[in-house]
Amino acid sequence: MCLVVNLRYMLMSAALSQKIAPGTSWFHRILMACCVTDEVFGVSIAHPGYCPPAYTYSAALISTLFWASGCAAGIIAGGMLPTNIVAALSVALYGMFIAIIMPPARDDRHVLYAVAASFALSGACAVAPVISSWSSGTRTIVLTIVISAVAAWLKPVKTD
Repeated sequence: MCLVVNLRYMLMSAALSQKIAPGTSWFHRILMACCVTDEVFGVSIAHPGYCPPAYTYSAALISTLFWASGCAAGIIAGGMLPTNIVAALSVALYGMFIAIIMPPARDDRHVLYAVAASFALSGACAVAPVISSWSSGTRTIVLTIVISAVAAWLKPVKTD
């Protein structure tokens, strides 16, 4: 389970490797790789052009401080709020992921197509005879690789 859940970092790292300037030293590349989280990925992938090491380090520092502070505040608030309110707040995680994918989808119709395909195929695979027996994490990883590979093949990003 741990392997499947953390495979997403391999995908994020592969995408972010394209955002590192060619002359960046191996030292900075290794340190930047240690900073990959969902939040750092979200802001880095949306950054136009290459992400300098200072951008990645700043994003990691700020997101880590706020993540830790938010966790502490959530633990305290979760202990004081009624159970049904705490359960309703769990939807906020889905809202965060939607907030990450919607700006690029608005700006590029190909990204919108990939997002729409991921929703449709995820739903279809959840009920498909053989694939529905896979764990949801495995389905997500396989769909991510397949959809992004097809998108990259159909509409490769132009580089200089």
